[in-house]
Amino acid sequence: MVLPLTMKAYFSNRVYKSTLNESIVEDVQHTLLIFNQAKHFRLQEEIREKRNIKTKPNVSIHLRVKEKYNLNDYYTNSAVQEGKTLKS
Repeated sequence: MVLPLTMKAYFSNRVYKSTLNESIVEDVQHTLLIFNQAKHFRLQEEIREKRNIKTKPNVSIHLRVKEKYNLNDYYTNSAVQEGKTLKS
């Protein structure tokens, strides 16, 4: 017998854009845009590698994403892992 996984939120702080400073909202939007671009780049790189088996890059996908989008390790790791799940 498998029990369904459930989560309960006992406390939540919802953040509304209208209550934040405009510069913070712009920074968050820019960060999300770059993060999504990095995810899709990771997916496209994997597809390119699968199609062209002869040439495999010497640098890991993590370092390529980090260098191309100038992200820190937290965002780079997240983009690489989420990009991996987009494939399935």
